[in-house]
Amino acid sequence: MQITILGATGQVGGSVLREALKKNYQVKVLVRSPEKLNDLRDKVTVVTGNLLDADAVEKALQGSAAVINAAGGVKEPDQFEKFQRIGQLLTGKMNDQGIKRLVNISGAVSALPNESLDLQRRIMKVFVSILFKEMKQAQEALMPIIISNGQIYWTFVRAAMITKKAGTGKVLADDKRMPGTSIRLDDLGMFLVDQVSSDKWVKKAPLVASKT
Repeated sequence: MQITILGATGQVGGSVLREALKKNYQVKVLVRSPEKLNDLRDKVTVVTGNLLDADAVEKALQGSAAVINAAGGVKEPDQFEKFQRIGQLLTGKMNDQGIKRLVNISGAVSALPNESLDLQRRIMKVFVSILFKEMKQAQEALMPIIISNGQIYWTFVRAAMITKKAGTGKVLADDKRMPGTSIRLDDLGMFLVDQVSSDKWVKKAPLVASKT
């Protein structure tokens, strides 16, 4: 099976890419700087471009059965507007090509429509709004666009604090409360890739943490 990974040169995207290759997926990536793929460059099909380039997005999706979006906001202005446009473009191109499955990285403070945050996540939201404002804006823009698209079987994986400790190979997931305070990068990559072939969390947004 071929999948498309967006944001493959980022921290989370790199972990997703390594896990997907380990599980023998054929992989297409859409990246601005192919050289950042390092030794993995020759193991994937590379499309050079960005997420606002309609032709590049279309080319990156061709032939894939699923998409994992690990792209997040960067420290530039207008991230909310930018990711609204990205969400509209991505979902439109997926619909055009009949691609149903979309797995999207998100943060623990992201809320579904009509969802109330508990005290722990409300406190986290204050810090995220200050330290990771662009990432928060990106997810707030993307989520409603993707959720409202009736043709896409989406999953938003809402991660606890990400650490670079060695993965445990075990992930706790709950769609009501935080199951832990942190998730290891390799565990997050594993969980994201696992969702491609699973329907357990379709049209849900699990909160995830490593089991230690």
